[in-house]
Formats: sequence, C-alpha cells, structure tokens
Amino acid sequence: MTLFAPVPAFAVNPDEILSNPALEQRARGLSAQLRCMVCQNQSIDDSNAELARDLRVLVRERLTDGDTDQQVIDYVVSRYGEFVLLKPRLSAKTVILWATPVLLLLVGAIAILVFVRTRPSQRAVAALTPEEQARIEELLKK
Repeated sequence: MTLFAPVPAFAVNPDEILSNPALEQRARGLSAQLRCMVCQNQSIDDSNAELARDLRVLVRERLTDGDTDQQVIDYVVSRYGEFVLLKPRLSAKTVILWATPVLLLLVGAIAILVFVRTRPSQRAVAALTPEEQARIEELLKK
C-alpha cells in the first residue's frame, strides 16, 4: 500500500538550489506562493514546466541580488499579473469577485420575499347560493 501512496515530488532541479540555506529556504517559500502559468493548479515549486523553471531561477536571482521577499513577489506580479499568485491579494477586484455571489443571493431572496408578500391573497370561496346548490344536486342525480 505504501508503494502506491503519492510521494510529494518537487520539481526543483539540483542545479537551481542555492548554496546559502537561508536564501534557499526563502526561495522555496516564495516558489510555493507563485502559480505555474502552464499548469495553473500547481506552484512553480511543484511544476516541471519550463516556464516554472525560469520563474524559480528568476526568484533565486532576485534573492541573491538582495531583494526582499515582497520585492520579488511584486516584480513577478508586475510581469505576469495577479493571476500568478496562488493566494490573491485583498483588493477591490477580489472583494467584488467574492462578494458578487453573496449579493446576488441576497437580491434574489429579497425579490422572492417581495413577490410573496405583494401577490394578491387568495380569496375565500363564497358559499353556494341555494339555487346553485339545487342545480348541482339536479346534475348529480342524472
């Protein structure tokens, strides 16, 4: 059973690994936050795509040049857009994106409530007049 269990396979090649363990740890942390633009459901740390490899190398180059983690993230986002982040930043766009379904549900619930409350109430059925009752009995006897 253990042989068939998935083992996490990291795509970082040995030639990409930095000699400074602290910088390598930061690079791995940053790589785990960035989306592979080819695979789209994997981080660049997990992806074997060429673009992911290029991004891993870019992250390591920026770190060795002295950039902070935030500067590296900002640089990659400036080149590839917010989509490159696996966890998007909180901004007006993301708030609108996440709030829209909730707002639509609220509008729908209010519309149903207004419709139910404003529809005409069902009228009570008036009792049959004696003539109508006699006519029904006459029809039933036939």
